[in-house]
Amino acid sequence: MVRAALVGLVRGVCLCSAVAGSAMAGPEPRPIPVTVPEVRTLSVTSLGNVSDTMPGGFVGRDECQLVSTHTDELFTGGTYIAQAGFVEGEIMAAQYTIPASNFPIRIDLLEAVFGTVGTSVATTTEWSVLVWDGPPDTGILVASYSSDGVILPHIEIPPGPAQAVDLGFSIDPGDPNQIFINNDSGTNTFTIGFRIDKHNAQSGNGCTTPPSQNLNAFPFTDATGVASQTGNWINAFDCGPFGCPAGWSTFQSFPALCTPSGDWMLRATWTSFTCDTITGACCDGMATCFDLTAAECATLGGTYMGDGTNCTTTQCPIPEGACCLSNGNCLSLTQADCDILAGTWQGANSQCNGSLCPIGAACLPDGTCVEGVTELEANALGGTFLGVGTTCQGANCPQPTGACCITTTLNCLILSEDDCNLIPDAVWLGAGTICDGDGDGLPDGTCMQPPVCLPDVNADGNLTPADFTAWISAYNAQDPAADQNQDGLINGSDFTAWIANYNAGC
Repeated sequence: MVRAALVGLVRGVCLCSAVAGSAMAGPEPRPIPVTVPEVRTLSVTSLGNVSDTMPGGFVGRDECQLVSTHTDELFTGGTYIAQAGFVEGEIMAAQYTIPASNFPIRIDLLEAVFGTVGTSVATTTEWSVLVWDGPPDTGILVASYSSDGVILPHIEIPPGPAQAVDLGFSIDPGDPNQIFINNDSGTNTFTIGFRIDKHNAQSGNGCTTPPSQNLNAFPFTDATGVASQTGNWINAFDCGPFGCPAGWSTFQSFPALCTPSGDWMLRATWTSFTCDTITGACCDGMATCFDLTAAECATLGGTYMGDGTNCTTTQCPIPEGACCLSNGNCLSLTQADCDILAGTWQGANSQCNGSLCPIGAACLPDGTCVEGVTELEANALGGTFLGVGTTCQGANCPQPTGACCITTTLNCLILSEDDCNLIPDAVWLGAGTICDGDGDGLPDGTCMQPPVCLPDVNADGNLTPADFTAWISAYNAQDPAADQNQDGLINGSDFTAWIANYNAGC
């Protein structure tokens, strides 16, 4: 952090302009407030997996996984302070104190916010992340990773107004080299740090001429003041006797004119291995994933994918099972592949019985018989499976029954269609129908009276002019069929009623 302490006054004249590395060496101040509407995410794993979202399941998954930070600002956007005096080789760091009972811990995610104050060119910043057991000056360095532009990408920010990037570094779940801190330092603390290895464009060592604000990105602090004077650290570049103190300093021990006015935008997500409820992804054998403890997964009969894994990033294997094809062959396939072949899937982890599927004949509800189906298929059709290896020859499937109405007497019997057809003047009403003459939904052994068509006076089932002639004959004979308005009288008004009934039809 290239900020100069006030070195002295000679006859009332400030000597700052002659001091190498002065915080005011350039025409603009180094701490620059910026407001960014959003912070872009650059998520990087140790094996080079890059995403624009942070790893799922890391933050707030359960009480065993915690987040340590000194800042109270969100990492999603707002007002920050760009520390524009930060030069190549300097490190921003945060030391966190946790209960001794939490150790050992595993580091899950490390985050730092970098950004620009407005640039005319795209910036590329090379970086390193470091982790210590204990404080950074006397603790034990347990891990360090550096961007190379191949496996670990550099921070790239396009030109334009002030922008910010939340750089999130995590150890890939498939990487055997996880970061563990055992509290070997005996301090009940750990420290994370991010170093700028190479600016986009820095002239010299940055002491005499600071990095241009128009060409480079810088680390951010919050704009709400320093919450931890002893928890925020800086490893400053050596700009000589007139610069800020070189090496490691806490904000408390750093000269006031050199110290940032806010906490570093840093945070660490970690998991305690002394917690009893560490969870991981659990695959249940049907490609369904649950975040469970190892014991819960075992109770479910699933496969535990490891502590700290999660369902957001875990792809459970799709199970295979016996797939019965229409030709009787059996293949071990996933359900999706079995459907493509129009086969019948027998369920996850089911086994083919030899080379043939357990198929046979089945009687269906309509009395027909089908061959080459499995018991599952027969049940799905509502039928009765006759057994493995059976055929429809001689199956004698029971025929469906229904109401059989004898039209001359309106009597009703429950018979099969074939049996009903043997009775003169009988009509089969269909499978599953009942004898319900009064229409109340309860069987009563009778058939429903067919509706009367009043204008069909000759009762031939058709409405034609012949019915008018029949009505005249009925009228002259005072036959009840002439009473078209059903008032119990036969008179001239029934003629008008017959015409209306005829036009209305039946």
